[in-house]
Amino acid sequence: MIGWEYPPHNSGGLGVACQGITEALADRKHKLYFTLPYALKSSPAHMNIMACRDPDWETPVFQPPFLAYSSVSDMVNSATDEEKAQVAAHDLAALPSSEIELKVSQYADLVAKEAKKHKKKFDVIHAHDWMSFPAAMQVKKISNKPLVTHIHSTEADRIPSGYGSPYITHIEKTGMDASDIIVAVSNYTKRLLVQKYGVPDSKIRVVHNGMYFSDSMNPGSHHFAPDRPIIVFMGRLTGQKGPEYFVSLARHVLKDLPDALFVVAGHGDMYHRLLLQTAHEGLSAKVLFSGFVRNTQRETLLDRANVFIMPSLSEPFGLVALEAAERNTPVIVSKNAGVSEVLPSALTIDFWDLDAMKNAVVGLIKDPSYSEHIVEQHKKELQSVTWHSAAEKLEAIYKQAMIGTKKR
Repeated sequence: MIGWEYPPHNSGGLGVACQGITEALADRKHKLYFTLPYALKSSPAHMNIMACRDPDWETPVFQPPFLAYSSVSDMVNSATDEEKAQVAAHDLAALPSSEIELKVSQYADLVAKEAKKHKKKFDVIHAHDWMSFPAAMQVKKISNKPLVTHIHSTEADRIPSGYGSPYITHIEKTGMDASDIIVAVSNYTKRLLVQKYGVPDSKIRVVHNGMYFSDSMNPGSHHFAPDRPIIVFMGRLTGQKGPEYFVSLARHVLKDLPDALFVVAGHGDMYHRLLLQTAHEGLSAKVLFSGFVRNTQRETLLDRANVFIMPSLSEPFGLVALEAAERNTPVIVSKNAGVSEVLPSALTIDFWDLDAMKNAVVGLIKDPSYSEHIVEQHKKELQSVTWHSAAEKLEAIYKQAMIGTKKR
């Protein structure tokens, strides 16, 4: 399995998905070799981590893991050297697109070198997103083993305007063409692969993400602003995720709910633009920017939220919506989000339809019984959304890929 990030060094859903998938596969008695472009301080017990890193990457400021889903953020560009080191340690090192392309190419050579040592020990190559595809193609050439590519996000999702990186788009297309089977995280993503990448429908299998269930929910004692409705956005502050629509929504909602507090949780290249937007609209006291949240902070915020909103322009899945639903928070998602396929009780609204979104938010907050009903529906639907279910489907896909390779 060729990866790029793994918790706690992850920028979002990709690392979480890799953890959920590998743990569930290990529970099913599969042996995994998982490659990363950096070493973990504490390796997970359920699989073998192979650190495929170049010593030249270990610089004082920027070191792996590298953020592969956006260009250099304003936060990093404007930081002092000391702040840059803190950013790299806290999140992922953000690099220019030319640099990340170089790192991906170097990583491919390092993975291929490592794979030669183990080519008699594995049966299937499983690669996660474009950063791993060049490596996966080299490993397939070396080993003649079947290749399964897992699409968590595409350049067409990340840059909905259509002006994304031609290099990344080419790598995605080439990697999928070289695959024996392609795994899409939703039917929404499958349709995109067929329509925008020309992938044959018959080559794609849909395997929805799962989730972790928590027993640490604390619905009361740690709450902040106890008498105010809290509406939360959580995700990268990039065009794909639609944070500007969330900020614009605040102005609409506040007309009906003047005490409402909007929390924007995340980092990204739109951070300063969003700050200026809130100031321009006179919302600075009503919209709070928490920065990137993890673990207890993340759980506390989702526990506290009265409504969670994911207004993405294009969202292959959207794991954070499941996490919010599991923590008793009613969820509103864009119609362009794959997560609604496993969470049909989520309110689905066009990301641009601020009037409809405002009505949904106000309805949920003003009618506690309606909100509770939505939460109960969420709970029922979440019972079948497990990583073990995903692993079972992947196991069948691996077997099919192996049979296909033997027939060639």
